[in-house]
Amino acid sequence: MTSYAYVPAKLVKHVRKPNSPVAVLVYKALTTRFFPSLPGHFCMLWVPGYEAIPLSIAYQEGAHYYFIVKKRGPTTTKLVEDPPRYVGLIGPAGSPIPAPSSGGKILLLGGGVGIAPLIYFATTIASYVESVTLVYGVRSSNELVELDQIFNVNRFKNVELIIVVEEVCERAVFKGTLIDYITVKIGDRLEEYDRVYASGPQTFLCKLYEVFNRAGLLDRLVLVLETYVRCGLGFCGKCTIPGTSKLLCRDGPALSAQLLKNWFAKICV
Repeated sequence: MTSYAYVPAKLVKHVRKPNSPVAVLVYKALTTRFFPSLPGHFCMLWVPGYEAIPLSIAYQEGAHYYFIVKKRGPTTTKLVEDPPRYVGLIGPAGSPIPAPSSGGKILLLGGGVGIAPLIYFATTIASYVESVTLVYGVRSSNELVELDQIFNVNRFKNVELIIVVEEVCERAVFKGTLIDYITVKIGDRLEEYDRVYASGPQTFLCKLYEVFNRAGLLDRLVLVLETYVRCGLGFCGKCTIPGTSKLLCRDGPALSAQLLKNWFAKICV
């Protein structure tokens, strides 16, 4: 039985470029009985006067929880533009991302704020795999989060950060979408990677599933999914992953692509 905790927390860092729809927030637990998390876990973040929303934990350092938020509605707009000094965190929700075997070559593909759980994952597995290629794709430079500065991903010599932007950007290694990058830069070399993990917009995950299905490599692909979440604790059943009997807040958000044939048929086709 999963154990949940409610943790009051205080804002200690808010990083946002001028007029950017994306921000990084760091909240520190105000109690010593804060919950530990693993990559793939998320929490329900309660914003006083608004609502509780599910947010992936992008990193945890002791009592400090890191989040990457993009404006989508009133609550996320509040968090990005004027985050409250105090919030409530309920977690950990979900299951950890399944870990790869030691010594392998790992490819991580994060679209937009979908990069959040993959940052945490990269810093966790770097110590025992051969290499980690972390590909971070966004639509515009204004949405870029400085992963190397905020999360210090460059401290691992075997982690390579590749930035992909759809418009011209001096920080980008490649101009285009993540699917463009996979097609042009990786192509037939997909099988060189022992495991591939992807998180991001549903349209991206659908196209990626098609790419791996055609290549006969679904057994190497893990998708970090999104769906509607109400309670986040497994009680209401509202977050059932389409085409499956699995709850995102209990069984997900990361699932092997081999289990998602019906999800693909229901959501992507």
